[in-house]
Formats: sequence, structure tokens, C-alpha cells
Amino acid sequence: MRFIRYRCDKTKQPYVYVHFNNNDQRLMRVASRREKIMRIVEHNETENDYFLLNVSGTMIAFRFTREGRNERIQYPEKYYNPYPVASYQPSEKESVIKPIHNYFLAFFGSSMEYQWHGMDLTGSSYYIPFIPQLQKLVFCVRMYISQDFADMENLEKIFSSSPVFKSIQMSASRTTKTFHPESKFYQAESINITQCVHTFPAILRHFKGRQVFIKSIGRETSGDLIEFVNRWKSGEAFQKLEFLKFEVLRDDLLHNGIFNEVGAKYIEATKQPPTHILPKVHNWYYQIENTDPITSHAYVVRQSDNCVASILILERTLFFGVWDKTEEDFLKMIN
Repeated sequence: MRFIRYRCDKTKQPYVYVHFNNNDQRLMRVASRREKIMRIVEHNETENDYFLLNVSGTMIAFRFTREGRNERIQYPEKYYNPYPVASYQPSEKESVIKPIHNYFLAFFGSSMEYQWHGMDLTGSSYYIPFIPQLQKLVFCVRMYISQDFADMENLEKIFSSSPVFKSIQMSASRTTKTFHPESKFYQAESINITQCVHTFPAILRHFKGRQVFIKSIGRETSGDLIEFVNRWKSGEAFQKLEFLKFEVLRDDLLHNGIFNEVGAKYIEATKQPPTHILPKVHNWYYQIENTDPITSHAYVVRQSDNCVASILILERTLFFGVWDKTEEDFLKMIN
């Protein structure tokens, strides 16, 4: 097993999944890599098949259902085993979720990762996600900001009132609204974003996390990429950064002249540079576990601590990978 995930959409009634290791040979299909084990919902007075269970010292009403069991492989639901549904009264939601989570902690252990996913926040059907205060829980959110989005105040409240998110996946259209430069949005450990203009959100200026994956439809990005690298070199910003991938979707090819503007250094062409690769902070789609490998003769050095970052341009994509090594130690790895 890899992790437990609570998946919560605008109904605010989470499903609970167990996710298995990709290398488990018994699980050959992507669809088999996760198993729905529970849902937590508001009590339905029309149902009469509830039974009570003591969960971590709290009596909780449960019933069984097969509903939604066949969400990936479309067989009739009668062929699936039922799963439990825990219910809560509106005023007691967190007091029901907490003992269930404590039971998982006791059963699976504190070394297991527990994730809370807020899904599908959009500009047209916007909602404030329910985010409980639970032990050993990391938070992720998937969202879309439309062109007519006008509720930045509430969106900022989500981030300011929540723990730092482990991962944010976002699609962002042009909008007149902006995040505050000190917004906790920029503190997320990992951001994966497709944006119409690379200045919204202004990740290349304000990101404070570890890994960022950007697809930008906008033009005229070279100047901001140069500024990004130079600010990293100066030690002014991006102190926690491990990896950046910036892909331009609609523009001319990025040019290696960027290397001159950032004062890149070069490994001799006859030598083999080391390859930078890291486990992803968060893997949204379960298939690619690691960041893109960066094997480049070009690198830059941070002035404050002599730390090295490999930099690579392939057509419309810039890759930037930070090594946990000084320039001296980095050069020792070269064949």
C-alpha cells in the first residue's frame, strides 16, 4: 500500500480510497491501483438500514452500499462487494471524520501517508472546500480559474486558513484578479499549472515551494525566465526549489541565448554530465513517479552557497534542476 486518500468534491462528502504500489504485480491495470473502501456522508433519514459501530470511542452510524463501486470498469454493481458508508449530522461532520481517521492511523500506522484531495474548484461552480484539522494529513487541491472569476477574496481565505498544501493542480484563464505576493498559494510544495499567461499566477516570481510544472499559452516568456534564473542565482528567491519545468505551448522555440543572459557555465563537450532526477512531491495520475531527467552540459551556480542547478532547453521547454551539491562536489560526478 502507498497511501490513503480522502477525495472530496463540491458535495463535501468524501470518498476514502486505498492506493497500492505500482510495482505490485497483482495489480496490472491502472484501474486496479486504488480501491474505494468507504464514503462519509450526511445522514439520510430515508434510509433505514443503519447500524452503529464504536470507532475510536465514538458511536457512528453506518450502512452498506454498492453505489459508485464500478466507477472505472462498467460492470453491473451487483457484481461488486458493498462498502461501508459512515453518516453524520450536519453539525457533527468533523467529530465523525476525526475518529475514523484516528482508526486508520491506528490500523495502518503513522508511517502511511494520508492525503485530503479537494477536487474541481471552478469559477463557474465555485465552492469552499471542507478541510478538516486531522493528524498526519497532507492537503492537495485541483482547481480551474475561469476568465470571469471574481471571488479571489474567498479563494485566498481557503489558502490562508489551511495548512500549506502539498500539491495544487490548476488551469488558469486570463483574469483581472491576482494572488497576493505573500499568498500561501505560492507556498505549496508542488504546483502543476496550465495558464493562459505566465504572469497569472505569477509563479516565476513568487513560488516558495519545491517543484513546479508550468504549461504557458502566453508569449514573450524569455525575459521572465532569465529573471527567474538570475534571482535563484543571487539567493534572493526560490531557496527551497528542487525542479522547474516551463513549457511554452504557443510561441517560437526558446533559444539557447538565455544561457548567456544567466551566466551559465559549461561542462566540456567530451564529458558526460550527471543526470538530475527526483521523485515527484505528488503524483496526480499515478503513472510518472519522477521528474523529467535533466542531462545538460550547462549549469548555473548560486552565489550564496555555491549550490549548482542544471539547466536545459529542448525546443519550447526549459528544465531547471537544483542539486544538493556545491560546484566542487558537482564537478566530481562528471565522467
